Amino acid sequence: MRLLERLGVTPTPSSPTPPEERAPVYGRSPVGYSADLGRILALPRRSLATAYTASDIEAMETQLRAPPGPCSCASMSPPRPCPTRLRRVQAQALLEAPRVGGLLAPIGTGHGKELTTFLMPMVMPGCRVAVLFIPSNLLPQFHDEWSYYGAHWRLPNLAGGRWFRVGLPVLHVVSYNKLSSQEATSLLERIRPDLVILNEAHNLKDPKSTRTGRFLRYFEEHPRTRLVALSGTFASKSIKDYAHLSRLALGEGSPLPLAHRVVEEWGTALDPGKVVAHPGALERLCEPGEHVREGFQRRRNATRGVVATEESALDKPLIIRPRYPGPVPAQLLAFIELAHAGERPDGEQFQEQLQSVACAHQLSAGFFHRWRYPRGEPPELIEKWFARRKAWNKEVWEELKGERREHLDSPGLLTKAAIRAHMTPPYEGDKPVWHAGTWSEWAEIHASVQPEPQAIWVSDFLVKDAAEWARSQVGIVWVEYPELGERIAKAAGVPFYGGGKAASEAILRETGKRSVVASIKAHATGKNLQQFSRNLVVTPPSDGATWEQLLARTHRPGQLEPCVEVEVCLHTQDYVEAFATAQERARFIKQTDGQPQKLLLSPTRFTPHSKT
Repeated sequence: MRLLERLGVTPTPSSPTPPEERAPVYGRSPVGYSADLGRILALPRRSLATAYTASDIEAMETQLRAPPGPCSCASMSPPRPCPTRLRRVQAQALLEAPRVGGLLAPIGTGHGKELTTFLMPMVMPGCRVAVLFIPSNLLPQFHDEWSYYGAHWRLPNLAGGRWFRVGLPVLHVVSYNKLSSQEATSLLERIRPDLVILNEAHNLKDPKSTRTGRFLRYFEEHPRTRLVALSGTFASKSIKDYAHLSRLALGEGSPLPLAHRVVEEWGTALDPGKVVAHPGALERLCEPGEHVREGFQRRRNATRGVVATEESALDKPLIIRPRYPGPVPAQLLAFIELAHAGERPDGEQFQEQLQSVACAHQLSAGFFHRWRYPRGEPPELIEKWFARRKAWNKEVWEELKGERREHLDSPGLLTKAAIRAHMTPPYEGDKPVWHAGTWSEWAEIHASVQPEPQAIWVSDFLVKDAAEWARSQVGIVWVEYPELGERIAKAAGVPFYGGGKAASEAILRETGKRSVVASIKAHATGKNLQQFSRNLVVTPPSDGATWEQLLARTHRPGQLEPCVEVEVCLHTQDYVEAFATAQERARFIKQTDGQPQKLLLSPTRFTPHSKT
């Protein structure tokens, strides 16, 4: 109680209040005119609705359709209709890409991006070798989808597949995670594709990451390679997330700036934020009274090489409502306030604001993370270990900010290069060396301390509430933290599906007859989970794109129930603000992409309630 008194927290907390929607504050100079803006204004406009006729689509379908034969669509679990016709957006993408020589496709969830990517090598002129990148959690269902569509459509040769047909292109399927691995430093050079297809292309949104750096390096060295990029949400926080992808896919025809400084400048007026710039010259993209984001979106979608959806894939209600598990223990609220003040419940002081926020979010779920030292290392050694690790990590980060080369484009490869540079006798092989200044001190101590993460539980109030929800109805309980997921699943007597191939395969076999607990990170993207129609989001993400993907697991074509229901735990101010931030970012996506965001389909009302 002394902690509660010191922080001034009353034993009976009041309900968290939603933050008010933030009005823009013009704190930067208006966006100026640039050569990029002039180029984009001069691009020819195209109406996708009238660009292709029904006969164009029919002719392509005839060319791509497989000969009639047996299929197992009706015997699948659940049964699926035979995919004998292309959806209009699929046909538009497959007609547009070969005409332009690339494609930027902001196609919403549930609109059939998968089949589009499978057929793309078959329509791209002169394609011999293609690479399709997909998230690793889609690999378990890939072969099922390949067989499902392959029974009705002529697909390319699958690298490593059971059959090979002369004259057809070869398609390599690679996970984005594999592109990040050390052995993949020259992966694309070994395959040498003339076409690269990105499904869920937002996985390459960060040019500073290892995987995106390797991808960009290949295109710099092979500029004639064609790119087809598809994503339900290209930009979750900024147009910078995909300006580089638009440039590689469409070149001078890109509806986004080509110059990085202009991309940065446009972002000050288009991206969500507290302090923004006046649109200035960007108003030339707009019609009278139109928001600058909507003008940008309309100009982008009217550009050749861009195929976008502007409607939901499922015409069924989506009901989103808040859930207030309570009462929230007063001690837990005290610890949350302490975390915001910069201190962990066990007395550890935070060094960065992000650590403070992360701890407050964990405490909202009833626990917090800390390091434990089972080997009993002395505090002085631990302090020296963290200091040297910090210095080493900083040098690695600075090195990766420069030009990335094969065998030197990831932290792991830089470590190996530093080891080679300090060998005795000197290394004489053909791989590069790196004379890192902090390596010797870090190498001397790095094995001396072996910390392990530990979850310290403060309260099970949220676990009990989620477990009761899972027992009283059938649905998916979504969690961010595996520790929380395992604890809820054990209390409810239902399975928890975390990361890994086995979990991805197992959750797809669920019939919807019992509740399950699922990791947001592992299963909120790409999975077909429409056997469920109810959801409980225990730890609400703050990212609008993550919400769009999560909601689309059950609110998607094939959903048999009349509506999909979602409850969101909003029992602390941290979770309320995370949800409000997600809504703000969803509005940004809707305005710049033109696609309705599921998070905004059902306005969540923060109804007054009492906690006893």
